[in-house]
Amino acid sequence: MNVAGQNGNGSPAVHGPRRLAAIDVGTNSLRLIIAEASVDSTYRILDDEKAVTRLGRGLASTGRLQPEAMEESILAITRMKEIAEGYGVSMLRVIGTSAVREAENGPIFCDMVRERTKLTLVPITAEEEARLAYLSAAHAFDLRESSCAVVDIGGGSTEIVVSSGGIIEQVYTLKLGAVRLTEMFAGAESPGNDSAFRALRKYVRKSLREAVGTPPIVPQFMIGTGGTFTTVAAVSMHRGAALRDTSMLPFAMRGHEMQRSEIRHTLDWLRHVPVKARLRVPGLSADRAEIIIAGLAIVEGVMKHLGANSARVHDRGIRDGLLLTMLGEIYPSAEKQRLVPVDRLRSARHFALNCRFEEQHSVHVADLSLQIFDQMVEQRSDLLGEHGTAAAREILHVAALLHDVGYFINYSKHHKHSYHLIVHSDLPGFTHRELEVIANIARYHRRAEPKLKHPTFAKLTEADRLFVGRLSAILRAADGLDRTHTQAVRGVRLRLVGDEATFILESEEEPSVDMWGSDRKGRMFEKMFRLTPRFEWAGLSRAGVSARGREAVPQRKN
Repeated sequence: MNVAGQNGNGSPAVHGPRRLAAIDVGTNSLRLIIAEASVDSTYRILDDEKAVTRLGRGLASTGRLQPEAMEESILAITRMKEIAEGYGVSMLRVIGTSAVREAENGPIFCDMVRERTKLTLVPITAEEEARLAYLSAAHAFDLRESSCAVVDIGGGSTEIVVSSGGIIEQVYTLKLGAVRLTEMFAGAESPGNDSAFRALRKYVRKSLREAVGTPPIVPQFMIGTGGTFTTVAAVSMHRGAALRDTSMLPFAMRGHEMQRSEIRHTLDWLRHVPVKARLRVPGLSADRAEIIIAGLAIVEGVMKHLGANSARVHDRGIRDGLLLTMLGEIYPSAEKQRLVPVDRLRSARHFALNCRFEEQHSVHVADLSLQIFDQMVEQRSDLLGEHGTAAAREILHVAALLHDVGYFINYSKHHKHSYHLIVHSDLPGFTHRELEVIANIARYHRRAEPKLKHPTFAKLTEADRLFVGRLSAILRAADGLDRTHTQAVRGVRLRLVGDEATFILESEEEPSVDMWGSDRKGRMFEKMFRLTPRFEWAGLSRAGVSARGREAVPQRKN
């Protein structure tokens, strides 16, 4: 994932250590990290600098970055660039998060940064921000054997990544930030203003209900990144040391775990401490004294909504994720060094195996889908039009292989889980647009047909919506042909005559349940191609026997 343009000198090298730097221009603060990268794709931090500029102050009410904050931020970026140059970095990237991407004059600010510093400030999307935070957390913690939620709380936004077994299932982005909410609910940070604080909490709950709804899974634990989490961890660790009658703190806060009850008690305690008095709270920095109440209200709200009882603190975040991305570019794998094209089907199958898919069924459905596709192209190329290509065939192949990966999360609504798993998979060799198309095809292999009221379908282009409709109709028919999951239907011969499409099924015995399954799923095929589908068993002595009109075979919903 290339989230920002390269600054600095030189192209990626393959030998020797490299010094890299990343600057994160956030709503509350700017952070610089400088690291020396090794060929084994690890790095050691050389320097870490922070400047609190409150770039996003006033943004919630005006929609614009304030001139003073822009000027202060540009000066901070200039200093950080000089520090990075002093270390001799060969690659420096600058990214902007919610304040830069949301402000009406964000592009003007980016132009000012380029003119004054000769650096390219690239605003990243909320989804990219979430992925970088998750990449950092997954690098620091082993997430392969558990379900978890990685939550990044910034000054202007909150990103939530829900994963299971190390595979991203859903990404949520919310306009909930410590600075944003402090400004929106003025006074909520002060003791005694209970009405403003209640309004803040109510807003957090409402935002989570609307943006997240019912979580697909209940995470076993939560990993938190960002200043709110590191601050509350520092406060927690200092209080723990005081209780133990020692000033010694653990070596690092990474992995420090807090229960939801501790978060709630810390919030209640700090809410009754005046802002100035918070400056004396060990672990609570001056730049967090005012905005910590809003930040903790978000933490508590997210934990409660997700059903997470504990939170582990990660002391890195999107800058670390950006460095890891840069590492992957300058020290590519041996396979990439050989410039061998990515085997897209192989990467899809590898992902499916990680999702513990039902291999025999999925591979068989993919084979039947391709048989139908090829015969449609051969007999009536007009039916698929511009989608009757080898590239479209590969898209169908991958979608069919992955159509049931949602079982990894849960059988209920597994078609929707399949969509989320695929679209967040970052499969090597596929563009984001291709993953959206594949995910939608898989999503519509059962239940509801594509509709514009479905947001994930509506955001596609008109051409891609037609693409999804055509290929998901083929996938539905093929999936029905293995309704029993026994691979009884070994092959299918397609006969297109007039306004009918006859599927002649090759099977040792009459596959009545599979014929019923395809007939039930054939309505979308009829709608997309204006052909009435009929299903015949090749083994029958009399021709023209179809599944239509047969007595329904009761089975579980699929």
